[in-house]
This record gives sequence, C-alpha cells and structure tokens, in this order.
Amino acid sequence: MKTFFCKLIVSLCLLLGVFACGKDNYDAPQSTLSGHVTYNSKPLGLRGSNQSVYLQLWQDGYQFRSPINVYLTQDGSFSAKLFDGKYKLVTTSGNGPWLSSTDTLLVDVKGNTSVDYPVKPYYMMSNIIYNVQGNTLKASFDIETIDASRTIDLVTLLVNDTKFVDLGQYTYKTEQTGINAGHVELELDIKDILTKSAAVYARVGLRVNGITEALYDSEPKKLK
Repeated sequence: MKTFFCKLIVSLCLLLGVFACGKDNYDAPQSTLSGHVTYNSKPLGLRGSNQSVYLQLWQDGYQFRSPINVYLTQDGSFSAKLFDGKYKLVTTSGNGPWLSSTDTLLVDVKGNTSVDYPVKPYYMMSNIIYNVQGNTLKASFDIETIDASRTIDLVTLLVNDTKFVDLGQYTYKTEQTGINAGHVELELDIKDILTKSAAVYARVGLRVNGITEALYDSEPKKLK
C-alpha cells in the first residue's frame, strides 16, 4: 500500500510538471492592435504618466472573463499585443476627459490591426501658441464648448525638463479657475528651469469639474 501511494505521488508530480512545461511553452501573442482616441478624427492629448488613462478590451467565449487594460499615451495613442480574434473595445466611466459612453467598438484583430476610438470631450482647445519672452513663457489658446453639461474646473500651463508633461509630472505650473469658453492667455516665470535644465518642454491643459483627468495639447512644445 505504501509503495502504491509513493508511485501515485510521483505520477502526480510528473503530470503537474508536464502541464507546467506545456503552459510555459504557449506562444506569446504576435498581433498588434494600435490606434488613437479621437474627436472628429483628431487625436486627443492626454495624461501619459502612471498609466492613468486607458481603454478596455473584452473577449467573449471564455469561462473567466476579465478585461485587458489598454493604456493611452500622452498623444492619445495606444498599442497592445494580442492573439488574433474578435474583441470589444470600450471606455471606463469617469476615466478620461470625455463624456461617459456605453458605445462598444467591435475589433477583429488579424495580424497588425489599426483602429481609432472616437469619444466626445466636453471642451476642445485649438490655436495653441507658446512664446518665450526673456524668462517668461506665454501661452494662448481658444476653448470650444462641445458639451456644456460640465463646467471648466481650471486651465493650466506646465513645464518640465522631459517631454512627459502633465498634472502628474511637471516642474512648474500656473493655473486659472473661473474660466469660460473663449480665448485664454497664461504666463509662467521659467527662469529657474531655463537656467538649470538641459531641456524644457511646455504644455497646456484643461480640466472639467467632476472629472479627474485633464485634456492637454497633444504635442508638448520643446522650448529648449
């Protein structure tokens, strides 16, 4: 009897070992799904630090379903390695600087697949201009109302010594509250960062009330 149980234990160990090896030998996903979050076919500028803004992919047909988070970069782009198949691409309520939506984008991934995900922001910024005068950085832009259901919390001008600039990653900033749609001008003293840093980047942003993440210029401006 003792010999029987010993053989049984050895057999189970061997079986588990074979299963583990087989699991480790599964091929990694080779296809790439890429694209941008857009409004009117224009990519949106977002917070790219700390994996703060993301979409989610769902795939039907599995017993234990869980979403795949697809993180967005500061130019609104995304990229994910996947197995070929049919997926559902969705937003998460309250995660990005746009209206919550239950819209689902069906995506058929076959090899390298590109698709844009359209959203509706509350406001848009346009005609963004940066101008350095001595030690002062001036920025101006126009705000267009897309959906007035939320008011503007603040507008901001940020600078950093890397090209990654947002409200979670900056060296200096200035903010204005009580802003309405229309023309906006901001100023910031950048003498210290101009003197001490090898590179300086600037970026404007707009945050609406009740939404954590802000909307930004899609391309930070290199000042130095």
